[in-house]
Parts: sequence; structure tokens; C-alpha cells
Amino acid sequence: MRDEALGNQESSPIPSKGDRIELLSPQTGVRIRGTVFYSDHIQILVKWDSGRSQSLKPAVDRYRIIE
Repeated sequence: MRDEALGNQESSPIPSKGDRIELLSPQTGVRIRGTVFYSDHIQILVKWDSGRSQSLKPAVDRYRIIE
């Protein structure tokens, strides 16, 4: 099991394919959940529960890995 990870911290683990993540949006307080489809050190491709897809940047976007 992994500890909580924020995407804006250098030492944060990059989620693996199949991991569930939650996007943290401090401006709105909204947290969106989805499943990682692909990840490497440059991008994380996520399919959100809403059906939308998005590419996140590990060192820029804030997220946490959820169980």
C-alpha cells in the first residue's frame, strides 16, 4: 500500500497503470477520482469516473493515490 502522494512534490511516487487517483483542486475544493491508464515520469493519463480523460504532469498537477 502507498502513502498519500501529492503530484507537486519531487519525491512523490508516480502512480502505476490501474491505480486509483484523486485530483485535488485547491481553488474549488472539488476532488475528482479516476483510474490511471498510462504513466511515466512525464505524464499520467487518467480516465475519470465521469467518462472524461486527461493527461496530468507529475511535478505540476496535485493528486493523491487512493486505495
